[in-house]
Amino acid sequence: MGDSDITTCVVMNKHDDQLMTLFTEWMDTGLKIAIFQNLDSSPLVGEMGLEDVDKFAKNLSKTRGEYLCGTREALSGRDEIVQFFLKDSKLRWKRGRWNQGLINVGSAPLAQMFPNILKKFVLRNRELESSVERLETEGRKLRTWQQELEEKLEEMVKLKNEMEKDLYSKFIIVLNSKKAKIRELQSETNDKAEPKDEEAFQAQTDDSEASEEEAAKTEQNNKSNDVSTSRSSNSATDNRPSTSRKRDIDSFALDLLDDGGSSTKKSANSSRLTFTGEESDEDLFL
Repeated sequence: MGDSDITTCVVMNKHDDQLMTLFTEWMDTGLKIAIFQNLDSSPLVGEMGLEDVDKFAKNLSKTRGEYLCGTREALSGRDEIVQFFLKDSKLRWKRGRWNQGLINVGSAPLAQMFPNILKKFVLRNRELESSVERLETEGRKLRTWQQELEEKLEEMVKLKNEMEKDLYSKFIIVLNSKKAKIRELQSETNDKAEPKDEEAFQAQTDDSEASEEEAAKTEQNNKSNDVSTSRSSNSATDNRPSTSRKRDIDSFALDLLDDGGSSTKKSANSSRLTFTGEESDEDLFL
């Protein structure tokens, strides 16, 4: 804090609900305060030294620095919870029920205080003007920087859009090639699947042929069985009477005749007659 470190604020006096202006000068040895109630009355002036600061800081379990920071917030009007009471030449400020500070004040001639206060205001005004100039310079720099960033942002957006178009066109090419490759693979797969169907058809045909061969073998076996049966019947015939044997001899004699048509027919007729007679004899024999 220096000689020109000054804060001002307008607060409400909770004792009589009247507004008052606090003019506080912050120094290394403490603080000085001037209270202006109205234009007709003389200002009230008070001072709070470091001994009083340490006493209140100890009561509130704070360090000197912490207490001065809280007091600055209160006397500059930035702490809305703090309430002020001006009564019996004492300025007291509280947070809830707890006293945060106390300064004894007394009236002082305005003519005596005016030059000093005016000087403080002039110095303070100079500091504020310097701060305003510095902030304006920083604001111009920030606006220039913002404009440059916006221009760079527009360039980046253009580059992004161009890159997206380029990547999209490349992606379309790759996608189309992949689709063509997939169609080619599907066509090859279908071509390979057709011979398998033919092989299956041939396999079924071979099975049917095998079944036909088995049927032929079965039929041949049946014929063999028939031949065996006929042979058995022939052997049974040999055991028949002599009339049946005579029929067989006549049939055999018919086969030995020459190839002449008349002789064959005659032998056949005789064979038929003999067969009939033998059959009748056989029937009588039975």
